[in-house]
Amino acid sequence: MHFSEEQLKTIEEMSYRLFQPHLIAINLEVDEDEFIEEIYQKSLARTAFYKGIIRHENEIREQIIKAALNGSNPAQEQLIRLLQIFHSSLNE
Repeated sequence: MHFSEEQLKTIEEMSYRLFQPHLIAINLEVDEDEFIEEIYQKSLARTAFYKGIIRHENEIREQIIKAALNGSNPAQEQLIRLLQIFHSSLNE
């Protein structure tokens, strides 16, 4: 599939807002199955899709870190879990 720059930006923005892939496909008016297949392969659509998710997750992690540093016990626990996941992924 070929996507225009505008479509790639739409993919990124919709994934940032946590829309499911099939809903993004419907919004773009493309075949749902082909779109989903596209984001499971190395492609510009996959990159755009994950850039949106990563951007969203980055913002959430920033808030968790701020809250943890301000003494929030739940945020500290969440931060510890994130650090454990991070360190275990380095050992794979």
